[in-house]
Amino acid sequence: MPSYYADLRAFIQELERRGKLYRWRRPVNKDSELMPLMRLQYRALSDESRQAFLYENVTDTKGGRYEMKVVTGVYGASRKILALGMGCEEPEEIYEKWRHALAHLTEPVMVDRGVAQEVVHAGAELKKFGLISLPAPVEEPGFSGGIRVTAPFITRDPESGTRNVGMYSGHFRAHDRMLAGIARTHHAMLYHYPSARRRSEPLPVAVVLGSLPDITYVAAANLPYGIDELAVAGGLRGRPVEMVRCKTIPLEVPAEAEIVIEGEMSTKAMERGEPFSDYPGYLMAERDYRPVIRVKAITHRRNALFTAILVGLPPSESNAISRTCREMMLYNFLKYSCNLPEVLEVCCPEMGGGWNWWVIRLHKSHPSKPWQALQAASGMDPANKVIIVVDEDIDPKDPDMVMWAMSFAMQPHRDVRVITSRVPLLDPSAFSLMTKPEERSFPPPVGCSGILIDATRKGPYPPVGLPKRPFMEQALKVWQEEGLPPLKLKSPWYGYPLGLWTAEDDSLAASVTKGDYFAAAKETKKIRRKG
Repeated sequence: MPSYYADLRAFIQELERRGKLYRWRRPVNKDSELMPLMRLQYRALSDESRQAFLYENVTDTKGGRYEMKVVTGVYGASRKILALGMGCEEPEEIYEKWRHALAHLTEPVMVDRGVAQEVVHAGAELKKFGLISLPAPVEEPGFSGGIRVTAPFITRDPESGTRNVGMYSGHFRAHDRMLAGIARTHHAMLYHYPSARRRSEPLPVAVVLGSLPDITYVAAANLPYGIDELAVAGGLRGRPVEMVRCKTIPLEVPAEAEIVIEGEMSTKAMERGEPFSDYPGYLMAERDYRPVIRVKAITHRRNALFTAILVGLPPSESNAISRTCREMMLYNFLKYSCNLPEVLEVCCPEMGGGWNWWVIRLHKSHPSKPWQALQAASGMDPANKVIIVVDEDIDPKDPDMVMWAMSFAMQPHRDVRVITSRVPLLDPSAFSLMTKPEERSFPPPVGCSGILIDATRKGPYPPVGLPKRPFMEQALKVWQEEGLPPLKLKSPWYGYPLGLWTAEDDSLAASVTKGDYFAAAKETKKIRRKG
């Protein structure tokens, strides 16, 4: 890979060069067509076939036409796009790239000016160009209760000065007002908001749209509190993130961003939200109360690009981002922080939303290792729900193989534990609409629950019931010579021994493949004669 991209536009050019971007030149209605077009990809195309979409002619239901173009899927329409956004050629490289970034934190630097502030709308200007001037699409036409942005939010603890960059949502309510879609357990609400409330002050917030991909990924990664996400982004890009001071609030933002919304989150005013979709794949219809963000300014590049991240029923872009970030975090945590070099791979399947279903593949060097991994993983985040450990020959990305492991390498009374004191985030199975709002983040008396499953084999097993590798490779060669359709082989595609197999068994099998079909009967006759 070349050096990291200069800005989002350079990244988009690279995606287009690789055939990973589609330009929509026809008029597309952001209120009724834009996100449904993106949804069709996720409901019908394989991961490797998905593209980022650049909508060049955006309209709305009232006949309005926007100067800004809208780009979707640019951060995570496919695993390949996400890898490229990390500065990697292949998805398999992202885990060690993440490890390298954490080991080479690069602090951001201040610059005097940046393209993010080429155009400034503040004060009276906000009445002419406010939130509704941004081409934010309706995500679920027919169900959405409003429009929103999902993007990195930058906040700072007013007491300690600790900065946080988190992936949250802002729900538009007026030209200069939106609601904060931030869970109570996320760092901005858990630490920064209470600090501001103790001081009876609003909390400054900067919403960054159109940043380089690394900013989006570190925002979604839920890094340990106190680590500056922007320093991790610097480690990913191999150079410091250049920052400019906001125009109306005491925060700094990436200088290369396309759009920045500057605001103050009230520690007193709250408003009832409307239904919206999120990672569980259901509309969140609780209509709970959320803090109000008063917009102070909107700054942007000339001819800015509006980045819209598709949220909701997996697979979606937000799920692709969050699950991959969760995998990177968990892999690094288990392998390096918990001294578990046996961990080979981590998978957070799409339909688990990135939060609720984790599969860990490891080399079982000792019987204690599966439970060490399970208990460590459960402690990394209080929101995980199902964590499974499988043997090294099980592909954690293949649900059929995980089901095979759970069906024949696990006994529920011996290999399953239920744990409590978990948090549900937005999991609707954890509470009913009658639950008190203050109880939803930790339902009484012990919160929610999770399940830990050791689906590794507990001793020697018979061989996998497939032909040995040489015979399958020969069959593959014949297949290809015949000109038959290309094969996408799933592991395992050949048999291998797992302990319960002797040299005598091998010899017998070799005899059969050589045409001695009754070799087993001859051996049985010898045993009878000896008896």
